[in-house]
Amino acid sequence: MWRFGGRKVLEIAPAWSRPLRRAGLAEFEAFWGRVGRPFKSKPDREIRLLEIEGRPLFLKRYFRFGWKERLCGAEREWWAVRELSGYGFGVPEPVAFGLEKGLRPRRAFSLLAAVPGRRLEDLFQEEPEIALPLAPPLANLAARFHALGFSHQDFYLCHLFWDGSRFFLIDLQRVRRSESLRIRWIIKDLAQLFYAARGILGEDCREFERVFLQDYARYHPWIRAAKMLKRLESKIRRIAAHDAKIKARSKVHQRAV
Repeated sequence: MWRFGGRKVLEIAPAWSRPLRRAGLAEFEAFWGRVGRPFKSKPDREIRLLEIEGRPLFLKRYFRFGWKERLCGAEREWWAVRELSGYGFGVPEPVAFGLEKGLRPRRAFSLLAAVPGRRLEDLFQEEPEIALPLAPPLANLAARFHALGFSHQDFYLCHLFWDGSRFFLIDLQRVRRSESLRIRWIIKDLAQLFYAARGILGEDCREFERVFLQDYARYHPWIRAAKMLKRLESKIRRIAAHDAKIKARSKVHQRAV
């Protein structure tokens, strides 16, 4: 259901129209009030957790945008969840989307249902022995995802959930799709995954990566080429260096405070 109000756009999934109305969330401005409780906050956006009729939902509100952004994060994620769902990928159920436009986006939000299962980051920390048997199905997911022209751009373990039978992808605000997917986007996805896994599994990650790449190569054999593996390792090192800088700046800030 679409609603237009001047430069404001509100879209609500049909199945959620009545539940949202009963919760007082039937108009664009209602989503900008004191809804739910704070979950996470960054300079350009915030996430709030709320519950409607027993279902946990995440409200992502965006209020700062770059001049060159064609699609804001909320708009891109709203597109991604529906696009990926159509291809059978496990993603959050889309509930509502809103956008206020001027010369560029001013405010935007997406409301998505929480996915089932456990975060792979937590699962690997608590049950590291499960990483190896999950490597083949995870590789198949990534290979199919990339074969369809998608790249996640934030493909860390914390954005992957496992419910015992299938994977779910979250935080899709950076997802892009191209008929001719660039190799560097794929390398970035895999490097993010391996960097996160190494931080948890340590030396055991070598076998995890070997099994993963073995299955991934069935769909994308070029990944086994020496130059591609070299590019992958190089990207992992750059991610590690960038992460170290961020952590160092955070420590300096904490000491200053």
